[in-house]
Amino acid sequence: MDSLSVVWMLHCLVLVLALLSQVVGRGVGERKKQRPQPRFLESQVNYTYKEGELARLECILEGLGTKNVIWRRSSDPNPLTIGKKRYVDDTRVMVEHTPLGKDWHLLIRQVRLDDEGQYECQVASMDKALRRYVNLIVKPGDKVPTGTPEIHIEGDTYVEKNSVIRLVCNATGEEHPPDDIDWFLNGQKLLSDFAYQISIEKRMSLTEKTIYSILEIKNANMKDAGIYVCRTSDLQIASARVDVLNADTNNVKRDGPTYAPRTPATHGGTLLGSGSCTLSAHASLLLSLWCLVLTTFPGCVGCGTVWRQCWPVT
Repeated sequence: MDSLSVVWMLHCLVLVLALLSQVVGRGVGERKKQRPQPRFLESQVNYTYKEGELARLECILEGLGTKNVIWRRSSDPNPLTIGKKRYVDDTRVMVEHTPLGKDWHLLIRQVRLDDEGQYECQVASMDKALRRYVNLIVKPGDKVPTGTPEIHIEGDTYVEKNSVIRLVCNATGEEHPPDDIDWFLNGQKLLSDFAYQISIEKRMSLTEKTIYSILEIKNANMKDAGIYVCRTSDLQIASARVDVLNADTNNVKRDGPTYAPRTPATHGGTLLGSGSCTLSAHASLLLSLWCLVLTTFPGCVGCGTVWRQCWPVT
């Protein structure tokens, strides 16, 4: 093969590689273009509330995928919330979102006059077009009376083994519901766990200023008995003792008192019962005198035997 043939083959190889790179690049670009982009759905833009009311700013998105939703004030570059997490030191601010839902509404409890302004709901993306602006107007109003914080647990405190333990914790806040509730069993925090058949469901009522948490443990066993505690994020605490009853347990016969084996009595036993003589000092003296008297008479029967047992001849 001459040099011209080699050069020609190299040129052909370069052309083929160039064509392949263009085809691959075009396929990747088409796949990127086919990815659905998040899209804002139509919702209200201007919101008016009185001071002290609950302000609700709507943001509805579809095709969000794994991206996060960010709420912030247009006048402040720092976020108020990212996803459902709050990034400001203001417990009045929270996000209302239904799992797998399209709603990402911003809630401001006990709205104040200084909350008025423009807010921005945006998708965490390099595309600056993925954002929506809403306006909040706050008018002076009567101050909403505050309530008294309260917490309590409801549910059966005696359950059968292999049945369901179901406890409901209700906690009411002073001006708004507590942000969260945690459950504990004998000091250990409980979490939803499918493998252990533990489920914790939480609901919130903004109008009643109450958060509800429902704890369910299926197929309860003896280890699930104990002290259950529910604690809110503002440190309200309630507790309840739950006992698990094992109705299938067989009756256990209680053993009576255990006594040590009886030993031969020193007093009141037979005098010559075992071929040995166990006597007190007083009894020995009397027996000795009795034997000495009787052995002087030829008709004494058995005295020699008694004598030999008590005083054997060595």
